[in-house]
Amino acid sequence: MKPIHPRRTPFLLFLLVILAWAPSLRAEAPLPDAASLLKKIETRAGADGFSARFYQESPLQAIGIVETAEGKVWFRKPDRIRWEYETPDRLHYVTDGETLWIHSLDDGQVWTGSATDFFGSGGGARFLADITTVTERFNPGAPESIHGTYRLVLTPKNPEDALAQVVLSVDPASFDILRVASTSKTGEETTLSFSKFVRKKPALTRFIFQIPEGAVVSPLE
Repeated sequence: MKPIHPRRTPFLLFLLVILAWAPSLRAEAPLPDAASLLKKIETRAGADGFSARFYQESPLQAIGIVETAEGKVWFRKPDRIRWEYETPDRLHYVTDGETLWIHSLDDGQVWTGSATDFFGSGGGARFLADITTVTERFNPGAPESIHGTYRLVLTPKNPEDALAQVVLSVDPASFDILRVASTSKTGEETTLSFSKFVRKKPALTRFIFQIPEGAVVSPLE
């Protein structure tokens, strides 16, 4: 066997990398339009209900710090949601689509009231429970492919909406929503990142809250 010249080795390695990479370039799927992307999200595995870990970042520009929080969330179509914040404070937000309960586990307080009145129409990231409601509130832009994910910018239809835009980052294979970045009219951004998806519809009991004995109950204002 003829030996490989040392000076030719880098070129041969480069050629092997190119040959290995070329099929993946040829097989890359075309970028979907907004309607097609939303349809893929709507029909993905777990679209009727799922749970995930979340990590939240909220920069406070006035004092130059970033508040963070994390926990677990459950969604069930069309409007049932349960957020369980674990850090920095233990807070549970539970709604069956009509009533909202907020439970502070650290001080034994519960607030309850109308979910729609508290979140507003389509608020509280409720569209994650039913992606078909996105176009009721937002106009989607043209999707982009950035860092291996689809990026979809949503602009509110109502000029009086408190949000300036919402940006979704979508997994191009599973069509899970990996990240939601919401920017307010004042420029404040809140980012929610999701991981460890369980694509199984949660039980209805997950969205019914039993007020603990001895809890201080107050109406939401």
